[in-house]
Amino acid sequence: MFRLIFVCLYGVFGAIRVYYRSRNIGRNSKDEESALNRAGIFLSISILLFFVFIFLYLLVPDWIAFTHFDYPVEIRWIGVGTGIVNIVVLLWTHHTLGKQYSAKLEIQKEHDLIQSGPYSKVRHPMYTVFISFSISVAVVSSNWLMIISAILIGVGLYWITLTEEPMLIREFGDKYLEYQKRAGRFLPRLRRKH
Repeated sequence: MFRLIFVCLYGVFGAIRVYYRSRNIGRNSKDEESALNRAGIFLSISILLFFVFIFLYLLVPDWIAFTHFDYPVEIRWIGVGTGIVNIVVLLWTHHTLGKQYSAKLEIQKEHDLIQSGPYSKVRHPMYTVFISFSISVAVVSSNWLMIISAILIGVGLYWITLTEEPMLIREFGDKYLEYQKRAGRFLPRLRRKH
């Protein structure tokens, strides 16, 4: 049953991503610089590893049966609930970004600093969703290798923000610096920085 739920969660999540990515194919950026640096490579390897574990979990589970982590079924259901919440937040985030969404780390032509919707409290809500969703479905799978690779995805996304935020400061200057004081990186700030 949890394998079927896992596939459904990932299917909906993947469909949303494909839809929004396909809407922005071919859009021009201000510059063509790629952010394929060590952080990008680390993140790509972490995601690839995660998908290898998904493949094994779904198609040849006996090969990785030793990685099954036995915990109460209620924890797996919490993973399902969190996964559903992440899908809703993903839709909200994509809707808020609209045409400014880019699959690459780049500034779009006529780019504006989005500070509404989930961006009013969190600077990188899409990354938050990716991290939380990866951990949620890993919990649903009850597979410790998938949980570890989901955590590595989080580390990679944190590292990406260390490249992305200086680019945003160069583009938006004091406006972005003020935004950093008000909004948390991945979670809302409990109190404002001074």
